[in-house]
Amino acid sequence: MPRLLQNTFVLTVLLVGSVAAFGQAISGDLVGIVKDTSGALVANASVEVTNLGTGQKQTTTTNNNGEYRFINLPAGHYSVEATTTGLKGGYADVEVQLNHTATANITANIAGAATTVEVSEQATTIDTTTPQIENTFTGKQLQDLPITSTGSGVLNLSLLNAGVSSSGGIGAGMGPSIAGQRPRNNNFTVEGVDNNSKTITGPLLALPNDAVDNFTVLQNQFSPEFGHSSGGQFNETIKSGTNQWHGRLYEYFQNRNMNAIDSQTALSQVSQGVKPFNPPFDDNRFGGQIGGPIIKDKLFFFTNWQYEPQGLVGTPSTACAPTGAGYSALAAMFPNSNNLAILQKYVPAAISQSPGGTDVCASTSSVNGATIPIGDVGFIGHSYTNT
Repeated sequence: MPRLLQNTFVLTVLLVGSVAAFGQAISGDLVGIVKDTSGALVANASVEVTNLGTGQKQTTTTNNNGEYRFINLPAGHYSVEATTTGLKGGYADVEVQLNHTATANITANIAGAATTVEVSEQATTIDTTTPQIENTFTGKQLQDLPITSTGSGVLNLSLLNAGVSSSGGIGAGMGPSIAGQRPRNNNFTVEGVDNNSKTITGPLLALPNDAVDNFTVLQNQFSPEFGHSSGGQFNETIKSGTNQWHGRLYEYFQNRNMNAIDSQTALSQVSQGVKPFNPPFDDNRFGGQIGGPIIKDKLFFFTNWQYEPQGLVGTPSTACAPTGAGYSALAAMFPNSNNLAILQKYVPAAISQSPGGTDVCASTSSVNGATIPIGDVGFIGHSYTNT
């Protein structure tokens, strides 16, 4: 049977400028308070955020309580600056995550005063602005944690959350179980686009781990754009290009010879008189990516290619072959037969003659009028997938 060869190709082109916002499905929010050095709230201050990767800027003003809010910011690393009459030099550095509301409070300095501005990234804080139970996983977690190397890839990271478990035997569908619900109640999106298979209830497309920028699991109280299903909301966004050229080559390698033998498997093999060994499993996932600017601050590109050949244990099968006595009889009949030599090379002699009847193999076969005893030969062929 010819091998299946399928190329996985992910291409994202982002146009940054006048971008319409369509809810938090592909973005996050940023809130905060602006104060002066005495702790007084600053109203009507101008607050500007700049995406450090793409140069995208947005501006708003604080209300009478000194509060500001940016909604639907693309996930990424931002600098925040607050200025107003008589005050300047209020800076913050913050990471905006997918489906998360980040907080960056700013202290503005008096204009003309000698100041030293130190810009440092704020520590991750608990989001107290919504009752939403969620967890956003960073790019390093998506690439490095072993749990992402098998099965559903980055979606397996959701198993690290409280209230999330493997599907077990609780119902149809793919993916984890959220709060005891069936996996078929889950919802999968990529860049806010529906990624649900209509047949098995699970993700239709599996993204390469290294192409995913942010992965978020929402478990309750999610906003209307996630109203597709009552279970978990599995939301992924893809990496994008920036003003800086960037790329990587990667390889993830697993091999049966590197893995410890499972004790239960080893005991079963020993009981059958077989020296313990790992079943075939050879996985070599490798690929590359590159991204960069087409027009600085406006147009970018990103592409990721991945190839994953796997060698797995096959399905046990049964073949019908001559017994030792049957091969001897055939050799006497055809002493110079190349066909018989090839058959003996690839099909070993059956240990015992088949009883016939309902057995897979008949007990005998007739060759040139001679009766040849036949028996069962069990074997397990290798299985290969190339994705």
